[in-house]
Amino acid sequence: MVIVAAGLALRTVAVGEVAKYGGDALYTLLLFALVLVAAPRTAPAKAAAVALAVSWGVELLQLTDVPEHLARRSTAARLVLGTTFNAPDLFWYAVGAAAGWAVVRRA
Repeated sequence: MVIVAAGLALRTVAVGEVAKYGGDALYTLLLFALVLVAAPRTAPAKAAAVALAVSWGVELLQLTDVPEHLARRSTAARLVLGTTFNAPDLFWYAVGAAAGWAVVRRA
């Protein structure tokens, strides 16, 4: 809930690249948290790797027409899968995974 609220807050106070790339990092951070909720004994590094792999997989899927086709039928699909490949997103997903790993590792 905190990560989703942070994403919504970011969209409220920021625009342009800050909102977009911050949202990318938070997307992967949310996946990281979901991995740990679903499998609490997962090592933080493994959870970060899984979250990053899923994020990159979704981004690379955007090189096909599948997400765009699904987005026409479902708002949820559009929000989760996106529609347009953007190479810099790959970096920001890694930032989100690294942030999650760093926070959990210190706790």
